[in-house]
Amino acid sequence: MKGLITIVGIGALMASSVSGCEESWSVDLAGRSAKVEKFVSLPFIESDYSKRFKFDTSENTKLRILRQRYGLDKVIASGKDEFEKQILLMDWVHHRFKKFGRPSKDSRGALEVLAALDEGHSFFCTQYAQVMISSAASLGWVDRALALRRHQGVNQKGGSTEHTTTEIWSNQFRKWIMLDPTSNMYLEKDGIPLNAWEIRQEWFYNEGKELVIVVGKDRKRYRKGDLPVHLATFLGFGDLTIEPDEIDKYGFIGYIPNTDIMDSGYDYGKMFIVHDKVCEGTKWHTRDLPANPASDPYFPIGQSTLSLTNEGGKLIVSSKTMTPNFKRFESRSDGGDWKPTGDRFEWKLKDGENHLEVRTVNAFGVIGPVSSVDIQFNK
Repeated sequence: MKGLITIVGIGALMASSVSGCEESWSVDLAGRSAKVEKFVSLPFIESDYSKRFKFDTSENTKLRILRQRYGLDKVIASGKDEFEKQILLMDWVHHRFKKFGRPSKDSRGALEVLAALDEGHSFFCTQYAQVMISSAASLGWVDRALALRRHQGVNQKGGSTEHTTTEIWSNQFRKWIMLDPTSNMYLEKDGIPLNAWEIRQEWFYNEGKELVIVVGKDRKRYRKGDLPVHLATFLGFGDLTIEPDEIDKYGFIGYIPNTDIMDSGYDYGKMFIVHDKVCEGTKWHTRDLPANPASDPYFPIGQSTLSLTNEGGKLIVSSKTMTPNFKRFESRSDGGDWKPTGDRFEWKLKDGENHLEVRTVNAFGVIGPVSSVDIQFNK
């Protein structure tokens, strides 16, 4: 996505705005021409829905204990990029559960659930998601819970009526991506991993023809016609499978707006839900319905939104972000070293071509995607 870039001239200088990469913009800087040739500023979006979210904090000692006790850095170490590391984490969570079924112990949060698993207790999708969400948080990623319900209210060919899964924020893809630790899967189209709403629309309005179901760290790929896919056999439960009607569970999607699961549990009270005519005739929770379900729940995080201001012949760069556990902005010029910077600094241009990049870093050391500006500076 490309944000709206506002470039403001102070005093007698002109004021204007352009969309990133659409057109050039130039301004007089102390008698010299600075021409913006390319501007890729990632968006900052704040809404009633983004404001509902409460994110786990880097100061939560439970996250540090979880990360260290279960060696999560080692779990993801072989990943070649961020998304592969996130897949490795999902795969690890999936395989921690040796029994499946109605919870045999009242355990809340990843630490309690994992301890109970070691004692031989059984759990189901809700606890898979709890472990996934907090494990991701301990590594500096934001993963959130989704409550799902079949649009017809009953299962047709197999599986449950309701389900809990997750969506993780990907800095690599600059989007939310559905990761289901219970089924150890994500879905993609044209090689791009999808969020829950995208999966839903492809399934119900395109018959799932272009969906690819990707399972496990080995990323085995299946099409709709390949279902069911056997995942495991559990004593006392039977087979856990990805059923032919698995994605019917996405008829209703409820977004649970907190990730501090070990402390607060799921905040169902502030949950908001998306559905459409597919769901007519089926009753579920009564909650707020976003006007734009493809975008309202999918606000970006971890990104740097930039603006340029000409202040008395000086080019000032300002940055804004929605980054949970934000630590600092970093910038670099012309491919040099990354250096910490504030949210506002002067960019000193050299003759000719100038290239600036800005990114965020959170308290866990996770780096956000890059916003950039290219300027030609001439006499």
